[in-house]
Amino acid sequence: MRLLLSFLILLVAADARAALVYDFSPVTQQIEDLLQAHPGIGGASLVVIRNGSVIDEEYFDGYSPTTRIPIASASKWLSAIAIERLVERHLMSWGDSVGQYFPAAPADKQAITLGQLFSHTSGLPADDADCVGNHSDYTLDTCAQQILGLTLQYAPGSAFAYTGNGMQVGGRMAEIATGKSWAQIFEDEVTTPLGMPDTDFYFATANPQIAGGIGATMLDYSHAVQMIAQHGAWNGVQYLDADGILEMQKDQTHGAPVLNSPDPQAFGYGYGEWRNLVDAQGVAVQVSSTGKYATSPWVDNQTGVAAVFLVYATAAVLHDDLYALWGNVRDVVLDPIYRDGFEP
Repeated sequence: MRLLLSFLILLVAADARAALVYDFSPVTQQIEDLLQAHPGIGGASLVVIRNGSVIDEEYFDGYSPTTRIPIASASKWLSAIAIERLVERHLMSWGDSVGQYFPAAPADKQAITLGQLFSHTSGLPADDADCVGNHSDYTLDTCAQQILGLTLQYAPGSAFAYTGNGMQVGGRMAEIATGKSWAQIFEDEVTTPLGMPDTDFYFATANPQIAGGIGATMLDYSHAVQMIAQHGAWNGVQYLDADGILEMQKDQTHGAPVLNSPDPQAFGYGYGEWRNLVDAQGVAVQVSSTGKYATSPWVDNQTGVAAVFLVYATAAVLHDDLYALWGNVRDVVLDPIYRDGFEP
């Protein structure tokens, strides 16, 4: 009996040790300093999730769990996830060409692939076409047609130029493949299965801005990054294939020269996401999708962290702050106050 009791005590002790305790005060201080240095921002929030559990959730200067803001290019990751869902159901392929969906497209656009459209290597101009963001005068089809009529900036696949044009065309290809509107695709493939009720396109018109038109809350977006950190698993089911997620995180630019980029420090670009840290073999360690207004969702594959920093500011101004934030969160997670002795 005494031996059994001792064994049970050891089990309880081991279970208690399995709960790591973190000190996020350096992260909190950094965000407070950031907001003080830029008083016009008006607030922010942060959630950090590890191994399926929220380990930090903070709100600053009036932000709350229901705060919903434009997330700009953080939309790109979510739109790419919608496409990956269609790819995994064999309704599309990342290798599909523009010519398969637009037989009348100019000859120099025919061979552009869906993957190139979502990795900014299509050759389409960096400056968005007039129709992108025009929600009253165009449909996604007529906008795609306008974009495909533009002069190529470079040969498809030969360079990287960050633009919203490609994803607009890719979104129309998804509409053709499914027979649904992009809004319906996005609802069916992303917001409904991932439980994101407060996430949608601000202008739910016939011409949504695929690469930058989403409004979301921090906690909604956290579902998407948590799923990615869990290798595609969500609520007990395999929402995306783990190999599909790895494919999205590969450098889909294939080392092409960079002509235009808001993040020149990145190690290439996947489908809808930046590769911010890579290992010695070039495998993505950290991926993200920071928007023009500085909202930054990211996943750290090494630590198992999924995080979202929600803010409405200017990414160019906060660029260094965001890199510091990612690093501070990583440092906290790698050095908990109480370490259980087990691998994370």
